[in-house]
Amino acid sequence: MVGRDLNPSDHPRKEVRRVLEKWAGRGWKLRKEGHWGKLYCPCGAECTTIPVSGSPRNDGAHARRVDRLASRCPLPPDAPNRSLTGRSRD
Repeated sequence: MVGRDLNPSDHPRKEVRRVLEKWAGRGWKLRKEGHWGKLYCPCGAECTTIPVSGSPRNDGAHARRVDRLASRCPLPPDAPNRSLTGRSRD
């Protein structure tokens, strides 16, 4: 993980902020990376990372996407849909 820690309340969009608060409460880490940040799974660095936009075109759709991707974790290492979490597995 790189970048500084972020607080979910730092996000400018209310719908996304609610989802980030939900997952931060479950042990996920939010770090400053990319255009706004990345959400890291508590399973470890080799598991799920989810990019979080600071200014999504559709707040609700982006919040649902982050929530959906986070709810897929943890996946077994050989799961065929593991690459859908935002990281390549190779």
